[in-house]
Amino acid sequence: MHPTNPLLDNGLKYRDWADLRYSLLWAYEGKILPQAHIGTYTSAEASCWLIRKGQVRLTTNEATVTAKKSQWVFVAIPQRHQHFSADAEILSLHFRLSWPTGLPVLNQPTNVVFDSAEFPQLERIGTAITRKVRHAFPEASYPFLPEQKCSLKGYLSIQNLLPSWLMAYIETQAALGNPVRRPGEIDERILQGIGELDRLPLDHRYSEADLIQKAGLGRSQFNALFHTAMGMSPRAYFECRRQQAAGNLIAYSSLSIKEIAARLGFRHASHFTVWFRRHHHCGPSGYRARISKHVTRIRPALSSHQGR
Repeated sequence: MHPTNPLLDNGLKYRDWADLRYSLLWAYEGKILPQAHIGTYTSAEASCWLIRKGQVRLTTNEATVTAKKSQWVFVAIPQRHQHFSADAEILSLHFRLSWPTGLPVLNQPTNVVFDSAEFPQLERIGTAITRKVRHAFPEASYPFLPEQKCSLKGYLSIQNLLPSWLMAYIETQAALGNPVRRPGEIDERILQGIGELDRLPLDHRYSEADLIQKAGLGRSQFNALFHTAMGMSPRAYFECRRQQAAGNLIAYSSLSIKEIAARLGFRHASHFTVWFRRHHHCGPSGYRARISKHVTRIRPALSSHQGR
């Protein structure tokens, strides 16, 4: 018998993988942002943390795990409650890995913790990526990459590091019992709905009736199938996109609060403030001020670290 070829064992063709969407959104190493020490967060993208110092406690669906120094966390999608210790420092990678419909390539419904020594390639490649990002954007203490001004050469020099990380990430997930999720495993009508929600501009209103009509399903059946596939309702999925965009634009762009509100479909900045406060437990101006204050305080430490 011939051994199984790991390049041919998934049942998909090369062209199927060529349609994957992947991009690095965030790469950082250092202290935790002050507003991120304690809170409930929603994200449709993958986050991986290596605890450098201190610890973090994470809760999803009433299941709680704790990660300590020299441990990795594959963070639950879409929602978790996090509580970092006051002295916590991490290496953090946040990235998108999805099929063209927006369906994640890997399902991550729970927070998974393991020792970094089990899969050393994660730390090796992750450290190389964070150093590259720090070198490329020395003035950005917390570089949310989509908002950074960047040349094509700079973009490719960073983006080309990501496939190596994704290879290590996927191999680790497989070893942990979480294999790649093929698009054929999801009802085609739900895949279509996910694609519609991913294409819907953030300043548009969510319309359940439009989604159901295009899917050709009843309301209850569509919502049940969607929740099974994505772990949340269609409306929550779209709101997740808006919440994440709001936090990122406030934290990492120079747009005014009024401009951000307009981008997200709010006619009045005051309505946006109420909505933002409900999800982030502080107003957008306070959120931005806390980040700016923290960034100013740590920038000298980061600058000295860059020379190592």
